[in-house]
Order: sequence, then structure tokens, then C-alpha cells
Amino acid sequence: MVLHSEFLSEIGLDEHFFAAESRRGRSFREEAGELLEQYAAACSEFGCSPESEVFLRFHLSDVVNQASFLKEMLKGRQSFLSIVGQPPADGGRLALEAWHWKGDIRKSRCADSLDVLLRNYKAFWFRVPELHGQGSLAQTLEEFERLKAYLADRSVTVESGTVRTWLYCRDVDNNYTGLVKARNDFFSRNGLNKGTHFIASTGIEGQAAEPSCIVAMDSISYAGLRPGQQIWLSAPEHLSPTTLYGVSFERGTRLVFGDRSHYLISGTASIDRNGAVVHPFDVERQTERLLENVAALLETSGGKLSDLRSAAVYLRDPADSDVVRSILKETLPPGFPFVVVRAPVCRPAWLVEMECFGVNAGGSAAFPEFL
Repeated sequence: MVLHSEFLSEIGLDEHFFAAESRRGRSFREEAGELLEQYAAACSEFGCSPESEVFLRFHLSDVVNQASFLKEMLKGRQSFLSIVGQPPADGGRLALEAWHWKGDIRKSRCADSLDVLLRNYKAFWFRVPELHGQGSLAQTLEEFERLKAYLADRSVTVESGTVRTWLYCRDVDNNYTGLVKARNDFFSRNGLNKGTHFIASTGIEGQAAEPSCIVAMDSISYAGLRPGQQIWLSAPEHLSPTTLYGVSFERGTRLVFGDRSHYLISGTASIDRNGAVVHPFDVERQTERLLENVAALLETSGGKLSDLRSAAVYLRDPADSDVVRSILKETLPPGFPFVVVRAPVCRPAWLVEMECFGVNAGGSAAFPEFL
């Protein structure tokens, strides 16, 4: 079943979100074909099309062997395509997440990047198509330096325009340290620090199709954002600043537009105000705590759990899928689009992590509408 949510606006773009996981037990081509057919039917039901699709992410069970087949099936699609090796927790071969903007948009796709031109803003999705460095530190630095160069050609900086990153790390238990060092170094040299701000992010286990690729990064940046339009979220009574344990990302970011707000919530786990893991070895209580943390982050800036529109849930052990799904379905809006995949979190004691995206009508006349 394809899950769907939406945010409809009388002024700006309509936004639609989809999530689905394949029905297991057949070949990859069969599972992928059926999933894409179901997704296309759901898009048609809500008036969406390949023209309105701006973001499409697939989580694959065997990315090295499956990515080329999937790309062939999607050939000609003018969207930002993200393919990650993160097996769906329930045993299927693939899961998808999609984001559509319905309205007057112009898209320009080149290799693994996508530029979307709106009336008031420009959005840039980016992924480095090929890495040359060795190891997680060198590859993470290369990812950020290449992003910096890409944005410079569009008169945007990472500090001013990048609002969200996803860092997928092969064998996160052993390679995450290099990723963290590289990101800290790049940020310190480019005006991002605890006195300014960092970037909302997820750093999680994930594989690229190329075995030599230790780190893969997706990002979204905007041109046209004004001072005060980004609000960096924190809830220090519930979860610590990330700098307390040596990493540099924002817990979440609120983007305020004239007609709405976007809430970009980073990968969030069961953590407390001192940076400690809460409820070790108990996935049920860890899930409840991460939802409490997400709610706290939203509430600090006019949001609530019912404003969420999509999520990705990461498990260290896929055997925990049923209990985690049950809690999420009880807590989040009916039919809420989310996927659950196997992807160990950066600290082994964390059994579950969730990233999510929200939208509400809490805009500000000080900024242009999202159109």
C-alpha cells in the first residue's frame, strides 16, 4: 500500500508526500515493477505526475546489484534520484519515499543533481556522482567541497543556503569517526559553528552502489532565503546540543515562508539533555522517547506531531520492526507516510532513529510565499 499525505495552499505550491515498501517474495524486477505501478496509481489519484515529482529516494536490499536495474527502469525521469543500500525491515527488496511540488516549477537535471526554479526561490538537490578519496574522512571532505563548488556556481554558499544533508556511511560502527572529523573541519573553515549554526542532518548506516564509496551525501539547498527565514531548533531540556559529544549538526531547522513553514527534523534517537542514551536495550521505550524528543523540537517553534508529513525510521535489528511500527501508527496521523529500514545508528546502543519532515500554515508575511 502506498501511503500519502499533503499540504494544500491557496497561494503557493501544493506539496504531496508518498511512501511505500514492496511486497516481498519475488525477484527484484517484479517487486520494483509492482511498487512503481502502485506509486504511479497513487500519484494519479492525487493529481501528481512525473512533472511535479522533485525528490525520489529508494532504499534497496542489495544496492550493488540492484541499482543499475532500478536506474534503467527510471530512465528519463527528471527528479532528484537517491538510491541507498538500506534493506526494508520487513524483508522486501525496496522501499520508496517521494516529494511532489504541484504548481509552476521548472526543473533542470544534470547527472546526480537537480535545480528547481520557482518564482520566489531556487532549490538545489545535489549528490557527488563519483568520489576519488580513500576512507570516510577524505570522502566526506570531498562531498562537502564538491557541494561548495556546485553552489558557488549558483551564487549560494553552504553556510547560507544548505538546509539539510543526509550522510550515508558504509559500516557506520567503524567509519563514522572519520565522517565526523571531516564535517567538523569543513564547517569550522566555512563559517558554521555553534555561534552561528550548523545544518539539519542524518548520519546513518547506508551503502552506495559503488563498493569503494564509504560515504555518500545527499543535500538540499536554497537560493533566495532571507535573514531570519531559518530557525534552528533545540529543546535542551529533552536532548543535548550535538556539540556536547563532538558532532556538528542541528537537531532541526524550521524554514519560514510567506504561506507555510517547513520543519526539517534531523535523525533523532532516544537521547537525554546530557547526551546519554535513554532506555538501553528497550526498543519500545526508545521509540517512545524519540517521539517525545521530536515533539519537543517541533513545539519550540510552533509545530506539533500532527504537522509531520513523512518520515524514515532506522533500525539496528529488523526484528524490532513490528513493535516500532505499532507505536508510530498509534502516535502519528492516520495513513502517515513512513518507511522502516535496517540501518544501524551511529551509536550502537541506539536501537532506533527517526528523521521526519513537517509542514504547517505558520508562515510570515515578512518572507515570500513558497511558489
